[in-house]
Amino acid sequence: MKSDRPAYDALVQVKTPKSFANALDRAANFRLMSRSDFVRTTLADRLRADGIEVERGAA
Repeated sequence: MKSDRPAYDALVQVKTPKSFANALDRAANFRLMSRSDFVRTTLADRLRADGIEVERGAA
């Protein structure tokens, strides 16, 4: 059985203050998402808003 979940094959890391990571957690929890899913979705939305095409299934 093949999963519908996209393959994540690249790692992106950023350093933030603890307060920023906590804010990401609160925002993700509010949307019932993991922090990673929230960050992926938010970045994909921003890229699209800036006119950058995002591969389908990326977020």
